Amino acid sequence: MTMHDLAPELLLRVFESLSSVSDIISLSLTCRYFSEILPKSQKLTLFFGAFDESNGPVEDIIQLLTQNNNQPLHVRRTPPLSFALLSQATAIARVARRYVELYPNFRWPNGESEHRRLLDACEARRLRRAIYRIWGYTNAFHQSAYHVPRTNVPATTERLQLLRTWSNRELFELEDLRGTLEQLLATEICPTDGEVYSRIPNDAQKFHLSLQYPHLRPVEAVTVSYEELFHNSHHTDHSPSKPSVQELRIRHMQGWGSDLQNFYLVQAFLKLSPAQILWLYDNAVRRADVERFVEEQTHELCFFDCGSLLFQDWVAVLHARGVDVQQAREALWDGTTGIVVDNGTGQVDALR
Repeated sequence: MTMHDLAPELLLRVFESLSSVSDIISLSLTCRYFSEILPKSQKLTLFFGAFDESNGPVEDIIQLLTQNNNQPLHVRRTPPLSFALLSQATAIARVARRYVELYPNFRWPNGESEHRRLLDACEARRLRRAIYRIWGYTNAFHQSAYHVPRTNVPATTERLQLLRTWSNRELFELEDLRGTLEQLLATEICPTDGEVYSRIPNDAQKFHLSLQYPHLRPVEAVTVSYEELFHNSHHTDHSPSKPSVQELRIRHMQGWGSDLQNFYLVQAFLKLSPAQILWLYDNAVRRADVERFVEEQTHELCFFDCGSLLFQDWVAVLHARGVDVQQAREALWDGTTGIVVDNGTGQVDALR
């Protein structure tokens, strides 16, 4: 007996058992009978179900994609499913998958590299959920509503209402990701003068100082072309001899000032969406590249004058729920709550 001989009801069960959109499409393209056995509405349901398994929570992607000025953000929106919506969701999920790849490097830095591992399916889903939610928060309150005063009461109320729709555990995951983005920005995008100086070889420090202070640059210094400095992540040249963006950044990124200046800069950069931060990580090599990107993306002259509001909103919501915020942050640092839980769940239960 071949699959063509199976009853339509059994073939539907086969389609429903597939765990990825590509598998459903591949089976549908096997023959005309398989392609026509599912009505369009049922195909969409299967596609979104499979997409949720591998890239979800799809519900949070939908909330991100359907943000608008006519509905409160904390009210869940249920648009009709469509292939256009699925295509947009796929582009969002592509960014989240990249963060799933990067997260272990920041969760277990060089000093803890022996513990580094890939995220399991549940951890990856928690990370993606936090990405979609921070992305929605950023779009709503730091980009489209940029000129709303930070003390505006309706805007503050709306921000807090959005965070109140999430459980304590989900808020801890949100802060875990926010802290990871802080680390990425502080080490890769806007490092301090001291960090930049300390991580380069001693024999190259004089040359690096000449980049920081042009009047010290030796006459024989060789300038590097823009194409060599500004690596595009879409380049097809994967030659082992070609340095990565991260390697180029270590060589050429200038410092952004002192530790205190770095703190405020990072808070400003957290107003960028996860997609924008990822673009900087994958493309920006020099400080000028970062500054030009910020100018082009935000069109905001005062971008660096104020930081993200997410942390203070997070604190306000947890305080209102009677949660000890310092204890919650210590639990995140200890790995007893957050996206990846290494040391048991007792602390998590105490903070719920």
